[in-house]
Amino acid sequence: MAKGIQTAGEFIIEELRLVTTSGLEVDLITSVVGLTLFEDIFSMTISGTIAIADSVNLASYGPLLGQEYLHLKISTPTFKDESAVIDFSKNAFLVHSISNREKITGGVQGFVLSFVSQELVRNQRLKVTQSLTDTWSNIVKKMLTGPAYIDTKKKIDLEPTAGVKKFVAPNIRPLDIIVLGMKQAVSEFKGEPTYLFYETLKGFNFRTLASLYNNAPQLDYITVVPGSNPVALGIKYNILNEMRTVLNYEIVSNNDSIANYRAGMFGSKLITHDIISKSYETKVYNYHDNFKKESHIVGGVTAETPEFPLASALALNDKGLRVSDFFARTFMMPTSLSGDVDSQHTTKNNTNPYMAYDPHKWLQRRNSQMIQLENALQVNIMTHGNTLINAGDKVILNLPYTATKQVTGVNEKFDKFYKGPFLIKRIRHDFIMNSSPKRHRMYMSLVKDSLEEELEISGPIEPSSDKTAEIIEYTY
Repeated sequence: MAKGIQTAGEFIIEELRLVTTSGLEVDLITSVVGLTLFEDIFSMTISGTIAIADSVNLASYGPLLGQEYLHLKISTPTFKDESAVIDFSKNAFLVHSISNREKITGGVQGFVLSFVSQELVRNQRLKVTQSLTDTWSNIVKKMLTGPAYIDTKKKIDLEPTAGVKKFVAPNIRPLDIIVLGMKQAVSEFKGEPTYLFYETLKGFNFRTLASLYNNAPQLDYITVVPGSNPVALGIKYNILNEMRTVLNYEIVSNNDSIANYRAGMFGSKLITHDIISKSYETKVYNYHDNFKKESHIVGGVTAETPEFPLASALALNDKGLRVSDFFARTFMMPTSLSGDVDSQHTTKNNTNPYMAYDPHKWLQRRNSQMIQLENALQVNIMTHGNTLINAGDKVILNLPYTATKQVTGVNEKFDKFYKGPFLIKRIRHDFIMNSSPKRHRMYMSLVKDSLEEELEISGPIEPSSDKTAEIIEYTY
């Protein structure tokens, strides 16, 4: 019998076991038709579906009530590292619903089980009403690992946050506290305000975009023309190159300038009202002026590769105003500062050591960079699956320059916008059982928020007639 991986997309199901409320354990390996897992950097936990062909009326005999445990372990042949194994054999998924139950043939019915990480279900049972005093990263750690809270046993990648926070949880769920901390926390490293909280197949993450951008790319994907011979193109055939090959891609609509204005990606104004001193303060955010102070994917953090904004700095009018000079979104927020600390909460010694609710440190920049992840350069790709790649990883993708005619002075091999490093926003893992051989496919959504080349700014200002507007008043 051949050992190791033979073709890209191979996988081994080491365990696929359903445990019902009656204690019945069912091996589903021979009954499963399809299995799908979802990862997303904007989703707190993993979710998935499994399609079953049932010849023993398991739905009634089990019975299946939406309270079952699903034990799962999948690996890619040859990948020996534990981090490259999808292992939910101990930390089982919880089934929460049963759908699409229908007859397939005589004596066989099909149905779909939807499941999630057990931490999400546990979160629905709990409420927190207490005072919490610590750094946001330690509060997150407490909510995830504390026996009275989520009590997860999974791996957690945690980036330390700055400042001690005193927070009174107002009868909300543990994961809601983490989401609140995600929005307000700033990191010890350079005060980065772009925290994300999400789960991958490897575990939980509470990290900034900067930390994701600072990682080395996991894989360098290549594209070939469908039907062409990769060997003739100079691409040596081996399993790694087959795994790196993009089977299909779709460039997603992006850079909606109207949405970018209204949502505050280009520019915004923040008015804070200090509830103690009864004073107001105004801060502005300018995308172009702030760009070099922020972490983006091309430059990374420590690599310091030159990078440039996605939006042109072209002057729009005779005053020289750019798209980022219009503060089209206004935020109004309360604060309570005594210097840079919280004046609302004091210690027994009447000191103020706690970090204040201070939106100017995180709100505007975070808002802009989160919108960039949704509205920047995006591409969806389909590839052979493996158990190494996860949401939040960085990969290299170079899409070919496409044109029927050669433009004078342009000799590009790759599209200048869709080349270089991309961040994986989300992945859908499809484990296809009814094909021969069985196949693992990955459908990934990739995004990048900066460019390798600076955009030209030699264009004209917005064209407008020299005439004044003609106003015709309606009369009866």
